Amino acid sequence: MPCGVHHRHLLRECGYRATPQRLMVLDVIRSTDKHLTAEEIHSALQERYPGVDLSTVYRSLRLFVRLGLVEEHKLGGGRRVYEWRTHPDHGHVLCERCGRLEHLEAALLDPIRHTLERAHRYQVRRVTATVFGLCLNCQDTQQ
Repeated sequence: MPCGVHHRHLLRECGYRATPQRLMVLDVIRSTDKHLTAEEIHSALQERYPGVDLSTVYRSLRLFVRLGLVEEHKLGGGRRVYEWRTHPDHGHVLCERCGRLEHLEAALLDPIRHTLERAHRYQVRRVTATVFGLCLNCQDTQQ
């Protein structure tokens, strides 16, 4: 099933309308492998569909996060980014100077999951983490 059809079906199944605006927001998120802010998504939409306003983007993002289609990551200082949910459990490394954001592999988070499940008898449903620091380029410019 083509992804546009799948999204339309999923939204309707969950009791939501598959509006053109919602599908456009999904299309922007799916068409990149970057983490995007709501403003960046809005800017990308403005190039193609000038009538879509920022509040529509925010409402759509809240819905997609709730439905599990999109992941929201809070990066401190009120900064939030969104990405298509392709990695079930993963984390991020964020450079505090330049803002570079990279994925942490799920395997690095497995020890946390296993410790919580075994030692604390916790039923872990999802693991995510953000590590803050300086990337190699910013370390080099610091010296």
